[in-house]
Amino acid sequence: MNRWLIGIVIGFSMGVSMTQATDLYRVLVPVGDQTTESREIGIEIAFSKMLIKLTGNSQILQSPQLKPFLIDPKAFLDSVGFNQLSQSDTDKTMTMGLDVKFDRPSVDKLLKQAQLPIIPAIRPNFLVWLMVDDVEQGRRVLDESSALQMQADDHLFEFLEAFKRSMQAREISYFLPSYDLEDQLSAGVKEAWAMKVEALNAASKRYDADGWFALRLFKASDGQIRGAWAYQEAGKRQMNDFYGDSMIDLVGASVDRVLDTLLQSHTYVPQLETDKLLVQIDGIRSYKNYQEALRQLEQLELVEALQLYSVNKDELVAAIDINGSVELLHAELIRTGLVKPYLSSDNRSIGRLTYRWVSQ
Repeated sequence: MNRWLIGIVIGFSMGVSMTQATDLYRVLVPVGDQTTESREIGIEIAFSKMLIKLTGNSQILQSPQLKPFLIDPKAFLDSVGFNQLSQSDTDKTMTMGLDVKFDRPSVDKLLKQAQLPIIPAIRPNFLVWLMVDDVEQGRRVLDESSALQMQADDHLFEFLEAFKRSMQAREISYFLPSYDLEDQLSAGVKEAWAMKVEALNAASKRYDADGWFALRLFKASDGQIRGAWAYQEAGKRQMNDFYGDSMIDLVGASVDRVLDTLLQSHTYVPQLETDKLLVQIDGIRSYKNYQEALRQLEQLELVEALQLYSVNKDELVAAIDINGSVELLHAELIRTGLVKPYLSSDNRSIGRLTYRWVSQ
């Protein structure tokens, strides 16, 4: 049976080799054409990818901390335009890209108000062990030199390209071991192939890396891709297997699963400049509504103190000190039945909880 098998093994070392990210607020998204619909979809995808890069969490849009603050992604735009993609930017199924740049101050304000973890611009650099099994050379550990010499017609090239793009999408750098005699004495091919964590950890200590990790993958004669990922973080090991037909999807999902955990120790939560949270309620069309809105806000159990921040036409903004989490306050407000979530496109609303008054 013709097949090839790759393994990448993941753990953690004590190195502190960091790299500077390029532009974390800019995303290039492959699109099918230059229509308005493609532009709208592309902006939403770019917004998601940007937040994933900044927070290190591929599921960040599902975070209950973020949901109360989400507004139209276009409110965060700095610039947007269509560009031709180079071969290194895509899987070759699309040639057009949407180049989206978001406004850093607005995005930073959103992350701060939502109290989301952030990876600093100086990014971690991971050591990756790749093990290869093919008909020509059998089982071997792939080093940096052999990976660089890989040609496009090699059956391993597709995997290496998919892995590289997945790491680039997260703005996380990596490198392969030299796998010289010293590495071979610490982790031989047999041990590396078996994902022996102790051996790989010992071999990784000589490298100036912030961690090491692994993903094993083989392509059977029927074309189906099977594999597994594994890593060790804070003394705990995680492993899972996968299978399917799409190399790009499987590699991307595996990288996300691993990095979501490994990057947690490299994040920080930005400190709020003030303890006050701004709550905006639109649709206040009468003095009676205005009084009722303030009264309801003051009576909420989580509200310790409240000050009127501004009143502009039918918009009321209150500065609130809360005794609890933002998501609990959001849920309590919705339960009053007097407001409903409202995604304002006004840039002034960034970093606020925004609602629309429900007519009584």
